[in-house]
Amino acid sequence: MKTLVVVNPHASHGQSGSDFQEKIRPVIEARLGDFAVHITKGPGDATDFLRANPDYERVISVGGDGTLNEIVNGLIQGGSKASVGVIAVGSGNDFARAIDLPRDYEKMVTIAIGQKTREIDLFEVRHRDFQGEMATRYAVNVVGAGFDAAITNRMNKSRFNTSGKTAYLLSFLIEFITCRTYSMSFSIDGKPVSSKYYFLTMGNGNYFGGGMRIAPDAVIDDGVIDVVGVGKMAKLRLLYHFPKIYKGEHLKVRSVYHYTASKLTVASDRDVIIQMDGEVVGKLPMEISVHRKSLKIASP
Repeated sequence: MKTLVVVNPHASHGQSGSDFQEKIRPVIEARLGDFAVHITKGPGDATDFLRANPDYERVISVGGDGTLNEIVNGLIQGGSKASVGVIAVGSGNDFARAIDLPRDYEKMVTIAIGQKTREIDLFEVRHRDFQGEMATRYAVNVVGAGFDAAITNRMNKSRFNTSGKTAYLLSFLIEFITCRTYSMSFSIDGKPVSSKYYFLTMGNGNYFGGGMRIAPDAVIDDGVIDVVGVGKMAKLRLLYHFPKIYKGEHLKVRSVYHYTASKLTVASDRDVIIQMDGEVVGKLPMEISVHRKSLKIASP
């Protein structure tokens, strides 16, 4: 099987590159033998490379959720049907949690090069990019709008030399001081909903922010978008209830809303930024639809 390993050397504050050379590559060489390697040079590089090189049968992602997102978008743009393996060395690794991937590198390599795959859903997202043009991008794990995306944006620009969970919490506390709710209107399978939210999260997987179980009912191959909205409440109340997200207990909180949909549109009368798989990609409006079982992921 023609295999490509895509390495983001900057993931996890640069740890990904050294871990690949010292700990991951020797294991892949011992188990697999012949394979190609592409070291990404910056944002968008993995997508560009795979769009131009669609003939690989298996692609292994060495990086975080953003690296995986770029790989998947490159495969789709290039018309490739390659399966994807995940060796998670990023800051958040939320998709790895969604598929119960072990944290041990040798075990991740065994799974990534194995024959067992799972067909999972993808979200097709039409959104406005930062140049004001409508663009299409696919999300593997989660899409967020509002406060969540603002936290992600701050975390990605920060110099916090910490884990995904700690970096997210630090960014949360900084954004929390100035945050306010956003008026957002959305349509769930044609039914209109409008209210004020701190953020809306659309989950394919159930984790975001380095281990927060934001969409506890989400399943990555059920054909459903799990929509979780954190609505207007006093800031002290928001701060009090926020830790419940780690255990997925926040859906019981008044002003937290949960919907399911097969298609969703979201708009606002304000500039509201959006993130996909931990990468800030543009602003509202957006439209999300589900592509059922359209990606083969190597799974435990």
